[in-house]
Amino acid sequence: MIKKSMIAVVAMIALVALVFAASGSLDNKDNKDNKSSTNSSSNQEKQQITSNDITQENTQNTTKQTEISSEEAQQIAQKFIEQPGATAGTPQLTEFDGKSVYVVPVMVDGKSVGEIDIDAQTGENLGGAGGVS
Repeated sequence: MIKKSMIAVVAMIALVALVFAASGSLDNKDNKDNKSSTNSSSNQEKQQITSNDITQENTQNTTKQTEISSEEAQQIAQKFIEQPGATAGTPQLTEFDGKSVYVVPVMVDGKSVGEIDIDAQTGENLGGAGGVS
């Protein structure tokens, strides 16, 4: 009888050890899941911060690249038009060789007959294309 009870005690101890080991394994898995979730949240926050930094940097670059307004570009271009009846049209901001440039159309009777390029940073006349005759 002692042998049977001894076997029963050993079996119970083995069962308790097995349950304890399984529960420890589950705790580790939960910790790994929580750690993974925390890392994922941390990565999302880092990506958001990086995205915000890039947006701020792009905004600052755009501001630096367009020191003059569209209206100022139009006024500057008008000073270079010598043909009677020709006027500076509405400037379009574009980029040439990494530089922000206003392309100002030269208008005669509502038609574009040329353009003057104005540096959006400095207001310098960069030349143009076409012209009036």
